[in-house]
Amino acid sequence: MRWYAVTVIFLAFDMEMVFMYPWAVVFAEVGVPALVEMFVFLFLLMVGVTYAWREGALRWA
Repeated sequence: MRWYAVTVIFLAFDMEMVFMYPWAVVFAEVGVPALVEMFVFLFLLMVGVTYAWREGALRWA
């Protein structure tokens, strides 16, 4: 069960990179709306990391 939480957290950060690469490619074309969308995405990711931290999923010992 312990590795399940680690795997889910890894997938969350892996998906972050999957979404950030195409965003960086089209950022110059889209402009400010793309920047706002990325901040919303990163905020939601941080909410998930904060929840996992509070639940103790990031404790290794």
